[in-house]
Amino acid sequence: MGLQMNLGAYLESRGITAYRLVKATEGRLAPATVYGLAARPAQRIDLATVGTVLEALSALTGSPVQVQDVLETLDAEGNQRREDARRRIAAPRKGSKTQGSAAPAPEGDWSVPDQLTEMRGRDL
Repeated sequence: MGLQMNLGAYLESRGITAYRLVKATEGRLAPATVYGLAARPAQRIDLATVGTVLEALSALTGSPVQVQDVLETLDAEGNQRREDARRRIAAPRKGSKTQGSAAPAPEGDWSVPDQLTEMRGRDL
């Protein structure tokens, strides 16, 4: 069993936007942090960030918000989906091309300027 912070679900269920939460943090958290937490569940998070989020949510709702209010448990199926997603992200795509120049670099003992001159066909 695992835990994750599902801030997005909490916000949605209470009709609070991520923008309102950003404003309620009063600059203590970067907007990108709040939007990121609202967009997807987090498995790892700084405790100071959690504290700031809970304080801001308490101010917005007018009642204390506890950490268990924004946490959810993952069952075995949820853990499996998470591990599958991690494997897909880490694995190279089948049949994907190497990024960069379409032409292979010349072989031999050339310097970088020599290789650039050869590949571009002009003096540098």
